[in-house]
Amino acid sequence: MNTIRGLLLKDLYVFKNFKSNIIFSALMFIFLIVIGSMRKDMFTIGSILFLIFFGMNSISSFSYDENADSDKYLLSLPISRKEIVLSKYLFVFLNSFISILVGILVSFIITIFVRGKIYNIRDSLRVCFLAFTSVSFLMCADVPCIYKWGVEKGRMQSVIIPTLFIFLFGMVGSLILFLFPNLYLNIDLLYIFKISPYICLGLNLLFYVISYLISYKIFLKKSI
Repeated sequence: MNTIRGLLLKDLYVFKNFKSNIIFSALMFIFLIVIGSMRKDMFTIGSILFLIFFGMNSISSFSYDENADSDKYLLSLPISRKEIVLSKYLFVFLNSFISILVGILVSFIITIFVRGKIYNIRDSLRVCFLAFTSVSFLMCADVPCIYKWGVEKGRMQSVIIPTLFIFLFGMVGSLILFLFPNLYLNIDLLYIFKISPYICLGLNLLFYVISYLISYKIFLKKSI
């Protein structure tokens, strides 16, 4: 556990060097949310903006590690490959989770201050959970690609692979609806939306576990 904590702190220290840029970006987002809230409810959009910008920034830690050749140094210490990969996934998940929570809190305060209330806050929170799951899917596709092909080439592959998954999912869904045109009439979409946070939790766990196992297998065979 101490090793994992140390690896997490390593990535946090890298971000600490860019704290002025992070603070400036956060202030810009807050300013945009305030301006936007004067015309419409920005609670959901503001929360998702924080998630996308700050949550996906955790992937940039791979660039710093690659430039510094840190994996070679870390493996010269009593640190296993399993711990290195696990710490990366914990860092990615925690960074994303904290980003969506901060985004929700900031957007909530701004919306209450500017507009006085938030309409359908439960539905808005459900949409935030759906956005968190979508970003998790993208990052869980990103990390194995980076371990396999490196940061630059891996980023390209991580765009192609999720796009193919989404395309195939859409094709299968369209085929099912074509073969069973009345199927959607028997599905309570409102109920599914109501329980979507639980579905999102299950999908997040599934994405991270599968992605971790793939990345660990790739990194285990990788020569450093």
